[in-house]
Amino acid sequence: ESRCCRYPLTVDFEAFGWDWIIAPKRYKANYCSGQCEYMFMQKYPHTHLVQQANPRGSAGPCCTPTKMSPINMLYFNDKQQIIYGKIPGMVVDRCGCS
Repeated sequence: ESRCCRYPLTVDFEAFGWDWIIAPKRYKANYCSGQCEYMFMQKYPHTHLVQQANPRGSAGPCCTPTKMSPINMLYFNDKQQIIYGKIPGMVVDRCGCS
């Protein structure tokens, strides 16, 4: 098992059949995966309290995005108009345990 880290992931819109997206056809989205030690629970009091209140039913800290960034996209809306926009939260920049 490895610790919580960011890993590369390329999202290919053409492979999904999403022909309404003009550009980019694909982009590097990244994802988070890995183990989080219980010592991280001290950093996040809520996670620690949930574990104390329900030790058998609660999950421990998990690896999750802590910083994300947008991508610029060119796409057709539902009226077939071309839209250029910045879509937030599309790229994982950093991962951490929470």
